[in-house]
Amino acid sequence: MGSALLHGDVPAAFLCNPLALVGLLVLGLLGVLWAVEAAGGPAIRPPRSLAAVLRRVRLGQWLALGLAVAVLYTIARNVF
Repeated sequence: MGSALLHGDVPAAFLCNPLALVGLLVLGLLGVLWAVEAAGGPAIRPPRSLAAVLRRVRLGQWLALGLAVAVLYTIARNVF
């Protein structure tokens, strides 16, 4: 995946590992939003209704969900 990204071949990188590519894109976007806010720019926040729903989920639940998705993806990728 890394070689494909370094050569600018995003479709090939997606075929290699779509979960990792989407995760990198999300982390990159969050990093850019944080950097803009840290540099004195506007703070971009989710809508209040979505933020309220996200706040109800505890950190342990997010970690368990991420682990479950990673394990299920790994099993499905190796079986099919």
